[in-house]
Amino acid sequence: MRDETPEDLSSLAETSAPGEQFYRRTGARLTAPPAPSVDRVSQSPAALHAGYHAFDLAHTLMLREQGLLPPDVGRRILEGLLTLEDETGDPVPARESIGRGAHSGEAHLIDEYGEAVGGWLHTGRSSHDLSAVATRYVLRDRLLTVGSKLVDLIETYAARASSYTAVPMPTYTGLQRAQVGTIGYRLCSQAFPLTRDLGRLITCYDRLNRSPAGAAAGTTTDFTIDRERVASLLGFDAVLQNAEDIDNSVDHLLEVGFTIATSAATVGRAADTFFLWFSDEWGIVDLPDELCGTSSIMPQKKNPHSIQAVQRGTNELIGEAIQQFIAVKNLSGGVQYDPALLRRFTETLDTLRAVVDGATFNTDRARALVAADWALATDLAALLTKQCGIPWRSAHQIVAVLVREYEATDRSLTDVAAADLETIAEAYLGDRPTVPTTALETLCDPAQAPARRAGIIGSPAPEQVADQLETLRTRAEMYRDQLTERRVALDHAHAARRSDIRSVIDA
Repeated sequence: MRDETPEDLSSLAETSAPGEQFYRRTGARLTAPPAPSVDRVSQSPAALHAGYHAFDLAHTLMLREQGLLPPDVGRRILEGLLTLEDETGDPVPARESIGRGAHSGEAHLIDEYGEAVGGWLHTGRSSHDLSAVATRYVLRDRLLTVGSKLVDLIETYAARASSYTAVPMPTYTGLQRAQVGTIGYRLCSQAFPLTRDLGRLITCYDRLNRSPAGAAAGTTTDFTIDRERVASLLGFDAVLQNAEDIDNSVDHLLEVGFTIATSAATVGRAADTFFLWFSDEWGIVDLPDELCGTSSIMPQKKNPHSIQAVQRGTNELIGEAIQQFIAVKNLSGGVQYDPALLRRFTETLDTLRAVVDGATFNTDRARALVAADWALATDLAALLTKQCGIPWRSAHQIVAVLVREYEATDRSLTDVAAADLETIAEAYLGDRPTVPTTALETLCDPAQAPARRAGIIGSPAPEQVADQLETLRTRAEMYRDQLTERRVALDHAHAARRSDIRSVIDA
C-alpha cells in the first residue's frame, strides 16, 4: 500500500537535471539521470528544428480552435514560440541552444512560463509525432531545392552541348574506343538520366508530402484533434490514414534515400567521365584553375579537385542509402535520414554544374582520337553489308580479320585499301566482292560518321542531337514548373499559418 504521507514532488515540477529530457525527470518514472550514451539517443539533427517549430505553432493553433486549451494559454504559447525566432525568422539557433531535441519548444515554454502554460503544448501528440512531422517537413523542402539544382544542371548541359553537335569524338566501351559520337551527343547522354532522376524526385516528394501529425504513438489520441487542419497549416497535401502504419513504417525514408542515391549515381558517373576526359591520356577536357588544385611535391600537377569533390560527395549519399536498408531490420526503429545530406548534395550538384559550364573541350584532340583508332570499324562492316550484299555476321568477321592484320603491321583505319578488304572477304566467303573505293574514302572521314545516322532517332547525327536538346529543354522547363508549383503551395501555407498566428496574438 502507498504510504499515507504524500511525497513532496514540488521540486520535480520545477526543473530537470542537466543532460536529461525535461519530461524524463529524475524522481518521476525513473530515479537516476541518464547516462551520456543514453542522452545521445534523443538528440536530433539540427535541421529538424525548423520542422519542430512549425509543428509546435500549427499544433497550438489547432488545439486552440478545437477548444482543447484555454484561449489565453494558446496566445501565450504562440507568443513564446515566436521569441525563438531570430531577425530572419529562423528558430534553429535558439532551439539548438536550448537542447532537449524535438521538445525544445515545450522546454522553452516551461522554463519561461511554467507548466501552467508550456505544459499544454504537447496535448494530444507524442515524440513520434514530432519526429515524423519534422522529418517530412524538412526533407520535402530540401527535395525541392535538389530538384531545382538538377534543372539548372540539365540546362547547363544543354547549353554546352548545343555548341558541339557536329564535333566528332569516340564513344567507349570497356574504356576502349568503340564508335563515333559527338561531344554534344555525349553531353546529352549525361543529361538525360538527370531528367529521370527529376521525375523520381517529384513523385517521391508527392508521397512524402502527407501529414503524419496526430498519429501520436500509433493509436492517435483521446483528444478531439483535427488532423486535417494541422496538415493544411503545414502545407501537407493530405493526411496519412493509419496511425500504426505512420508510427512503424519507414518506406518514405528509404524512398528518399534511394531517390537521392540514384541521382547521386548519375552525377557520380558523369564526374567519372569528366575525370577520364581531363586526364593526360584522354586530353579532351581542360578546367579553369579555380576548379583545380595542385600537388605539394609535383610542381607540374593540375589536379581536378572539383571533379574529385563530386565523386566523394556522391559516394557518401550512396553509402547512406545502403546503411538505411541495413538499419530497417533494426527492431527499435533506427532508420533516419539526415536532411544535411540533401544540402550537401545541392553543393555537389553546383560543383558538377561548374565543371560542365567551365570545361574547355579540345576539339582537335577529340577528332584525332577518332582517326587514330578503329572507331569506324563497325561502319566499315556496315559498308560491306550495304554495298556488297555480304551478311552482317560475315562482314563483321571480315573486318575483325582486317583489324588484326593491320594492327600487326602498325596500320590503322586511314590506311585501309579496298583490295585488302576484297582479299580477306574472298578468303572468308569463297567469292571476291567489289568494294567501292569512293564509298570507302567517304567512310574513313570521322566527321561524316554521325551524319550517316541522321534518320535514326537517338543517334549522334547533328539533326538528332538537336531534337534531343529540344527534349531536354522541354523537360527541364516542365519539371521547373512542377517544382515551382509545389514551392508556391508551401509558401502559401506558411503565409496562412503566420496570418492565423498573428490574428490570435493581436486579438
